[in-house]
Formats: sequence, C-alpha cells, structure tokens
Amino acid sequence: MTTPLLCYLTTNDHAILREILDQDPRDKAYSRLLRRKLSQAEIYSPRNVPGDVVTINSRVTFCVDAGAPRTANVVRNESLDFPIYTVSVRSLMGLGLLGMRTGGTIVVETERGGSQKLNVIRLDSQAPAPHQRDDRRCETSVSWTRARVHQ
Repeated sequence: MTTPLLCYLTTNDHAILREILDQDPRDKAYSRLLRRKLSQAEIYSPRNVPGDVVTINSRVTFCVDAGAPRTANVVRNESLDFPIYTVSVRSLMGLGLLGMRTGGTIVVETERGGSQKLNVIRLDSQAPAPHQRDDRRCETSVSWTRARVHQ
C-alpha cells in the first residue's frame, strides 16, 4: 500500500508538470514521481496556495539525507548557465521539492534504484501571486486526476 503523497501545486505548476509528462512519458523514477504528484496533489490558484509551499520560482532551504542545509531557487527548466543554487523541476530533486510544505519530508527514488530523503527546512520566498491573496476556496472534481482543486 502506497502512502498518500502530501503535495500542493498551483494551477500553473500543475500545467507545467502535465506538459513535462506529455513530452516524456517513459517509465522511469522521474516519471513515476511526476505521475504520483499529478494524481495526488491538492491544486490551488496561485493567489490561494498556502504560504509555506514550494512552488516554481520559490527559494527554499532543504537538506538531502540529513546532510548540511542548502538553499536553492526552484526553476522550471534546466540549463548549464544556471548558477549552482538553482534546482530544476525537471530533476528528481527539484520535482521532489515542488509542492512540499515547510517541515515536509519526501523520499525520492533515484534513477539507479536507491533513494534520497529530502527535508524542506524553510521557504525563504515563494513566487509572487499574480493577484492579492484571497482565502476563498472552491473544491471541484477533476475527471483526469484524483487531485482536489482549490480556486
């Protein structure tokens, strides 16, 4: 039995992850985690996502396997031009961090069959919402996923 994944995504982040899955649907550790996040996430409009959730363009401090804390910007794409303090959602680490809340932990399967434990220590900054925050929420059912949607 699989433990439910605690994952919170903005509608924008969810759409980006769907696009990534559509581009490369092969069965590998990354795509398995991607499918799991997409199917189990609670989805929020960008202005209503909880303030302690890692979103794309957030700055987060985390540790890997109880190692030293490190801080990184979570970005959409990978590039050799990015500084070392960026992590892309196209990597297992970036995907693992995306949608996690402060204090949350996730064990990510590696491509070599091992695992890494990621712990979100704090959210240093969250991507700015396009509009002022509004606490109203609306749950709707979505036919293609078990995700709950909050608008």
